[in-house]
Amino acid sequence: MSSSPTYESVCGNDGHTEAIRIEYDPSQVTYEELLDKFWDGHRPAPAKAQYKSAIWTHSEEQKQIAERTIQEAGSSGHYVDLDEAKPCYDAEDYHQKYYNKGCMVM
Repeated sequence: MSSSPTYESVCGNDGHTEAIRIEYDPSQVTYEELLDKFWDGHRPAPAKAQYKSAIWTHSEEQKQIAERTIQEAGSSGHYVDLDEAKPCYDAEDYHQKYYNKGCMVM
């Protein structure tokens, strides 16, 4: 995989996934609460790497919590990849704040 992916390379199935990075304050919200919101608003389905459902963890504790929520999700959990966090690359400027630009999100 490239260390400088572009939208075109991701669309070309270079192995990268379009994702959001969430930074949070654990004194305000727990990791488990974040995952609860993930499952409340997300219905995983089979997809190519660009659009796959995934949870990337930063610690063994996060991994254990994520594994439990995937099991609790039942069959939906089969379509969620679980892996250690990897480097995250910002999208090009024209893809930043895409939702705010009036683009539809399904």
